[in-house]
Amino acid sequence: MPAGERVKVDSSDAHSYYSHGSTVIFGKLIRFCIGSTLKTIRH
Repeated sequence: MPAGERVKVDSSDAHSYYSHGSTVIFGKLIRFCIGSTLKTIRH
């Protein structure tokens, strides 16, 4: 297995890991914003 291929696999793994993590964080932020907005509307 050439070193170049191994680096490609590592970088794609890191990319998918980071994109997944940012997606989870983004979803939590959206849910938090929606929740606080609903609370404000109720008040």
